[in-house]
Order: sequence, then structure tokens, then C-alpha cells
Amino acid sequence: MRLVLLTCLFALSASLAAREPSDQQLLDAEHHDAQLREQQELQARARDLQQQVQTSHELLKKQEAYLRQLEQQLQALKQQQKQKAPKQQ
Repeated sequence: MRLVLLTCLFALSASLAAREPSDQQLLDAEHHDAQLREQQELQARARDLQQQVQTSHELLKKQEAYLRQLEQQLQALKQQQKQKAPKQQ
């Protein structure tokens, strides 16, 4: 009877031990999870940088348009001054 009981306990403990992951398996799983998290962070950072580039391009276009308007206004002012100058003489 004791032999049957010991055999059953040994079989039960062996099956439980087989189900529990080893230290190496746990380390491998943790390393894999860390790599996945790092990859997700890098992908998120890449998306953020791409959005920043897009925003910078849009801002540059707006600044260039504003600069062209200022240059046109400056030319118009110069033209007005040239037209007024002969009248003052």
C-alpha cells in the first residue's frame, strides 16, 4: 500500500514539475517580452518622429508663404515710395 501511495505521489510530483516552466524558460519568456516591449516602444517613437517631420514640413510651407507675403508687401511699399518721390520734387 505504501509503495502504491509513494508511486502515486512521485507521479503527481513529476507531472507538476513537468508543468512548471524551468528557470531558463522563464528567463527566455521574460527576454522575449522585453524585446517585444522595446520593439513596440521603438515603433511608437518612429511614428511620433514621422508625425513631427510632417508637422515641420507643414510649418515650413506656412512660413515660406508668410515670407512671400512679406516680400510682396515690401515691394509694394517700395513702389509707393518711388511714386511719391517724383511728386515731392
